[in-house]
Amino acid sequence: MEQRVTTGALLREVARLHTHLQRTNVACCAGTTVTQCTVLTELGRSGPVPLAELSRRVGFDKSWTSRAVEHLVQEGLIEKVPSQSDHRMVRLSLTPVGEQRLRDLNQTLGGLSERVMERIPLPEHEGVQRALTLLLAALQAEEEACTDESSTSL
Repeated sequence: MEQRVTTGALLREVARLHTHLQRTNVACCAGTTVTQCTVLTELGRSGPVPLAELSRRVGFDKSWTSRAVEHLVQEGLIEKVPSQSDHRMVRLSLTPVGEQRLRDLNQTLGGLSERVMERIPLPEHEGVQRALTLLLAALQAEEEACTDESSTSL
């Protein structure tokens, strides 16, 4: 008897396999770790931010984020820029070398996405695009609801 996979199980398996493939591909990009990729990608999206904000955005513990950032600073990928208004605070930003590494990472991950889409029949691409757009909107709404819920429980 054929077992029907639930939508939730299918979504979890797609997310698991996609994450695994991204990790495998990212490791090929100048030895970048997944944590480093996450930090670089977020700084590329958000621009300069304090450590606490970066930690919140990537969902890592502040001490874990701090260690990852220190390693990236030593590699010359991130710089710490003192705040003009509060000299105790620093903002983290990508260096030109960090921006290049991020471009390389994006190219690597973009190539992965293109190869995956090539495995889907061309007539199905529009439906996949539509489904991914709906999924993205639903995930963003869920993230916003979780953020709102956690901020009201403080």
